[in-house]
Amino acid sequence: MGLINKAKLKAFFLISGGENNITTGDIHHSIDHFTGLVKSCNIDTTVEEKMPDVAQIKSYNLIFIDLYNCTWGDEIPLAIQKIVCNARTVFFNAQKSKYDEKQLLLSGLAGIFYLNEGLDIILRGITKLQKNERWFKRETMNSALSELLIKDNRSNPLTARPLQRSINLPSLTRRENTIIGLVSCGAKNQEIADQLHISPNTVKTHLYSIFRKTSSRNRIELISWTQNYAVCIN
Repeated sequence: MGLINKAKLKAFFLISGGENNITTGDIHHSIDHFTGLVKSCNIDTTVEEKMPDVAQIKSYNLIFIDLYNCTWGDEIPLAIQKIVCNARTVFFNAQKSKYDEKQLLLSGLAGIFYLNEGLDIILRGITKLQKNERWFKRETMNSALSELLIKDNRSNPLTARPLQRSINLPSLTRRENTIIGLVSCGAKNQEIADQLHISPNTVKTHLYSIFRKTSSRNRIELISWTQNYAVCIN
């Protein structure tokens, strides 16, 4: 599998730490296995038992948190929540069915890997993360998108024709404004193309420009951005 990486990334691995409710102990073989795979993808890795301060965290592109010895309950510790807010954070060695993936995604987590996952799945996930994308199950992404769409529609009860709504951010072109409105209402690329009488490839080109201008990596983040921007201008 060829991994394309324009710039070498830096990753920090938190493998234990009492302040984070992760039990200190011998390094489990799965940690060596996972960090080895990350290194094989041309990513610099640092493995520690204590999280660096905020200033140091910003020097890393990805923060991986090992959950093998995790003693959390349903509530993620505040220390970990702060990390998620300050850096692209990924959980690994997680126990299946223990966490609500959708809530982790909506809270800002960049991805999650489960204990004993196959080599192909881990490498595929790392590749996604290298491309600044998120790594969650497809059904999780769809569920989170649906929830954001429901919230967005409820917050705009006076919209008579939702497929023609636009955001009107000055830095966006008129066409981009229109496409953001369509995406926010759940329209897929082909539906947008049909609505605007353009090709699906042209829609993709506009979306790439929109993602760049709004610092969004996918539709979920774009819809979330749209909601936040609407609140700011209102």
